[in-house]
Amino acid sequence: MNVSRKVIAVVLLLCVVFAGSAEAAKAKKKRTSSPAASAPDSVLPKRGDIAIVVEGDDEQHVSVAETKIIDSLVNHGYRVVDEKKMRAARAAAVRAQAYRLAMQGNYNAIFKLNASYSVAATVLARVQAGQAVQNQFGLFTGTASVTLLAVTSNGTKLGGKTANAKEVAFTEYETLMKCIESAVEEGMKQMY
Repeated sequence: MNVSRKVIAVVLLLCVVFAGSAEAAKAKKKRTSSPAASAPDSVLPKRGDIAIVVEGDDEQHVSVAETKIIDSLVNHGYRVVDEKKMRAARAAAVRAQAYRLAMQGNYNAIFKLNASYSVAATVLARVQAGQAVQNQFGLFTGTASVTLLAVTSNGTKLGGKTANAKEVAFTEYETLMKCIESAVEEGMKQMY
């Protein structure tokens, strides 16, 4: 009689465990099934376009960071402002100094940028990469940091993050590009 109670208790325990894990799997699948599905804790708005403004000391570093940010946004179901439209708006903003002021955190300038892009939010990024140094094994080691800030068109600060990365590669160029991509990838995780 005592053995049968233990068997029943074990069976009930297993049923509860399997039922709980099945519910958890369903919930996880529901959360991850569609990248375009809006999560309640998502930082960036799912409706409307997102503009990207990247600044840095090296044009190649800026280009790599901008491309990685755009890829990340698109892969998570966001729409990004058309590149031609951004170039035209950026040229006008630079002439008006709104671009420079926005990169310094001036909210009035950010509002002007959002208005010129007609977007739901703007992701501002500042990329910095140091010199890659060759080590005793002939490989290069480098570091990079990316500071990200997202601001909605109505002025709400959505998130700010500085991410750092250190990478090793065969060439100086490859090392710095990997560093920038890794830093952007880490920083963008906070935006979703």
